[in-house]
Amino acid sequence: MTSTLNDEIASSWFISFAECLQHGDVAGTTSLFLPNGWLRDFLAFNWDLRTLHGHEKISSYLSEHLPTSKFYGFELASDQYFKPSAGVMPGTVNAGFTFSTPIANGRGYCTLTSTTEIDDMTGWKASTVFMTLDSLNGYEEDGAAEDIYDGRCPTWGEARDMKWRKAEQEPEVLIIGAGQNGLQVAARLRQMKIPTLVVEKNDRVGDTWRRRYPTLALHTPKTHHSLLYQPFPSNWPVWTPRDKLADWLEQYVFSQDLLVWTKSRVMPAPTYNRSSKEWTVTVDKAGKIFTLHPKHVIVATGMLGEPYVPTIEDQGIFEGQIMHSEGFSGGADFTGKRVIVVGTGNSGADIALDLSTHNARSVTMMQRSSTCVQPASIIAEQHLQVYPTDVPIEVSDFRAFALPTLRLFEILAETRGMSWDREKDLIEGLREAGMKVDMGPHGAGILPLVYLRFGGFWMDVGCGKKIISREIKVKSGVEIQKFTKNSMIFSDGSEIEADVVIFATGYRNMSQTLKNLLSDEIIHETHSLPYGLDEEGEYEAGYRPTGHPGLWFAPGSFNNSRLQSKYLGIQLQAANIGYLKL
Repeated sequence: MTSTLNDEIASSWFISFAECLQHGDVAGTTSLFLPNGWLRDFLAFNWDLRTLHGHEKISSYLSEHLPTSKFYGFELASDQYFKPSAGVMPGTVNAGFTFSTPIANGRGYCTLTSTTEIDDMTGWKASTVFMTLDSLNGYEEDGAAEDIYDGRCPTWGEARDMKWRKAEQEPEVLIIGAGQNGLQVAARLRQMKIPTLVVEKNDRVGDTWRRRYPTLALHTPKTHHSLLYQPFPSNWPVWTPRDKLADWLEQYVFSQDLLVWTKSRVMPAPTYNRSSKEWTVTVDKAGKIFTLHPKHVIVATGMLGEPYVPTIEDQGIFEGQIMHSEGFSGGADFTGKRVIVVGTGNSGADIALDLSTHNARSVTMMQRSSTCVQPASIIAEQHLQVYPTDVPIEVSDFRAFALPTLRLFEILAETRGMSWDREKDLIEGLREAGMKVDMGPHGAGILPLVYLRFGGFWMDVGCGKKIISREIKVKSGVEIQKFTKNSMIFSDGSEIEADVVIFATGYRNMSQTLKNLLSDEIIHETHSLPYGLDEEGEYEAGYRPTGHPGLWFAPGSFNNSRLQSKYLGIQLQAANIGYLKL
């Protein structure tokens, strides 16, 4: 389709959409969607993050919220990245747009699909519409600082230190955890002029990554895991190694002027005063006790609890070495050893590959349940379609979130066959070697498992080839029964001798960790906890009200906190102004 036709299609649909919303026409608005269309709303209609699928749910949602919503100033985008253009799928058109409300500026994105002839303007319907608040009037994000110091007196450093001293004494927001999510949220809040303090239990920012196994590299390309406001240099590795990421996070604190206390732990348990709408939080900073009274506490401690190591009969008599994958120091330490790796997720596969590469005497992977396996190259291609190297990260983020998560799962399932020719040798070879390999939820592959379970998969970078060649062995379909002095015995009566057993068995549920941190009483008041999707495909408690006033969670991957920190910040501003009642 020509650019002129794309403009005509988008304009015709968009004029009708804007008129229906401005007149509060629920039926008319709903009719502009496909019967199985999607509406994703981040704060535009309601102070929440919601996704509605199908006419019935869209109509019900609009009936509840459209009468109290006021929209005006609708304009189609004309810039390079959001102007009407042909979509990825044949017979589709994408377009960005802006709008206003009495209190905010908004942005949106739609994908239109033809239901009749392409040149029939009335036959185009929305398969997806994404509407968001972009900023509250008068509370927009700061841009790059100019010469704001009146003759540079005080100096930049003096001005920063004054802000930090005030934030240390009276932080409006306390973020627990200085990983990628906590830091990106802190960077966003700084630009939104919200005084924020981050506390991190480790000695250095990035230590959580430094403790992971040494061959670890992120399995998504760098455009996907770039940091907010600070993309990686052009010569940065495509697959970011563990230590480079750790060091980048540490310097991100300095380059983004973030106030972070390391060697600092929140002491159990914080309390909340509903009259003053403030927390009382005690922090042990390297042995010195501080009491803080923030309005908001954001938990950004990740989605994983403590390392999980199952209790096995006679484990105490085993004369070899037993460890969790978190303590694995690298394959070079186990040359000539007989090693059993329990678990066939990403960590187990990477560790087994490292052990085999460094000439362990034998490597056996013990598979507890079926695993979804795909070549890392295919996952990279999927990510690069969404996060291409020649498009600004913030543009790719907005486009990516314009596609509802559950719709993404559908598309992955529908298009899986396109990559099957490049996957089948790996998957069939693993099955012939004795592994139980599945195709992921509804055949959609690995990515849904990243959202739904944060486990049960591996992105293959070479372990599969060694299993197929039998350089790495697989034991599947049995349970561990017990240890002997120098072996592991399984439920089928078989026995494997070992010098080392590495449990790549994941981590405990965050529930108990959060209860220990915040108390049973506080957790009981939350709607849910931040590790899983709700029925609409949104994180149950991520970047949205939790049910407990002043308590927020920042879960997910790099792209979640990179974009959704904006919507979290807007909600904090709205709560402080009085727009949002918590």
